[in-house]
Amino acid sequence: MSVASSTIHVSGLPKGVLSALRSHAKAAGVTPADYAKQLIEDGISLLQQARTKSFDELYASTQERFRESGMSEQELDKLVDAARTRHYRRTSIKKR
Repeated sequence: MSVASSTIHVSGLPKGVLSALRSHAKAAGVTPADYAKQLIEDGISLLQQARTKSFDELYASTQERFRESGMSEQELDKLVDAARTRHYRRTSIKKR
């Protein structure tokens, strides 16, 4: 299958975003251009899924993995509450 080649020029991205793009690309072992291309393709795929599937269909694999984990809803609630508390403490310390 032949793929048409095209070029997109993106301007106005902050330096921090470009730096993050380069860093993530390097960690993934690809060029920044290939990494950006993958982000675009993944984003379009997610948008298409969001428009054509129900929440239950999108979330089915996560629900199945949760059931297989053996964790109760109460245990999950405690885990989320603990993470929320840690996050709150970290962000409130930074604001001081």
